[in-house]
Amino acid sequence: MNYNTAVRRSLLALTVFLAGAAPALAAKERASAADKRSVELAEYFLKVPTAQADPRFVEPFLKLDPDSLPRRLRARTRAKQIDIRALIRIHETRKKGLFLMPASCDLATFVHPFSEEKSFAMAGYGPLAEDEEQYLMNRTKCTELDMGCEFTLEIFFDKNDKKKKRHLRMHWKDPLRALLIQYHAGAKTNQTNFFGASLTCEH
Repeated sequence: MNYNTAVRRSLLALTVFLAGAAPALAAKERASAADKRSVELAEYFLKVPTAQADPRFVEPFLKLDPDSLPRRLRARTRAKQIDIRALIRIHETRKKGLFLMPASCDLATFVHPFSEEKSFAMAGYGPLAEDEEQYLMNRTKCTELDMGCEFTLEIFFDKNDKKKKRHLRMHWKDPLRALLIQYHAGAKTNQTNFFGASLTCEH
């Protein structure tokens, strides 16, 4: 085999290799680009106040899988998603008017294992005592299911550790929290004026 033949064969082998590798390289490039866009979207929502965020980006952000992001962004992204979903739920409830019909959801929607509680705390969910929950149910005629579906009640419980009492949390911006001011002040009233009008859950 002369030198020119060897060179031609080497070039041919390299061409075949690159042709086969091209699709894989292109796929890797596309994946890297997608990851970059996801990171940029997450960083955008972590930097910009929610009220100032572009509404067009909300749905794509909520569809992000936090576990696909760099570790430094995962917990904060998950918390931000929880926070935005809570604000959306409050907004939708406000639009329903005076009488709230029970939403089409179940306990599984807002009952979580204790391992998820930290994310909700980061997202702006404060503790809610059992007596506070009972007071809210008495005042609004809403059941626990109503408050979890229509408002932002979240329950943390481990069915495998029934000795540990459940924890309740509710978003700090939830309008129901306004009623707790009266509760702790010892005020006696039957009014539920936290949407600008008396409000009740219809059953």
